Amino acid sequence: MTAPASGLSDQEVVFGLDRGFRKPLVQRGALTLVIGGLAVAASALLGPPMLVLAGLCGLAVVGFAVAYGWRSRFRTVLTPEGIHVRGYFSHFIPWPDVAGFTVRNHGAAPSWDGSDGESPAQPIEVYRGSRSGAAMLRGNGRTSRPLVSVEVVRTNRHRLTLRAPVVTGWQDDPEFDDKVRLMEQWRRQYGAPSITAR
Repeated sequence: MTAPASGLSDQEVVFGLDRGFRKPLVQRGALTLVIGGLAVAASALLGPPMLVLAGLCGLAVVGFAVAYGWRSRFRTVLTPEGIHVRGYFSHFIPWPDVAGFTVRNHGAAPSWDGSDGESPAQPIEVYRGSRSGAAMLRGNGRTSRPLVSVEVVRTNRHRLTLRAPVVTGWQDDPEFDDKVRLMEQWRRQYGAPSITAR
């Protein structure tokens, strides 16, 4: 989080990903670069197929570098007008269109604590902070893609996954719950009243 939310007016709050979230891309790129270098060295003995392998490794390294740069733009910006979401594509959601937030463990069913009386059949969730992102990861050891993220639930029931804040199997975010609470605080300050299920 790069900006405080005291006062809430005429400010913006930015949630972004730090370098730790991009660390696997660096590791894969470095490994691929080493394999490419070995392929070039082996081409003197094994011939042109090793040069083809080295070329493919070079393309893969470029791909990892582009992905690293692309992920650096992933962020969620809260403004008094709405939520600016920057991911693979940019989106803007005005506060009156935001019904609530869902914290989702990818690879598991969406979670809600039931304290708001709503059922999964009509999911307009307001985050209650009952389970942190790290606890959700530990609670589901079966997931093949450990990732906990926040979804914006819109008044038309469509959802949009935010690229930040997130918790992954390799990078925790100790402020995850506070960030989600802050998003809900801004929604209550600037948005329409919550929609409740009947």
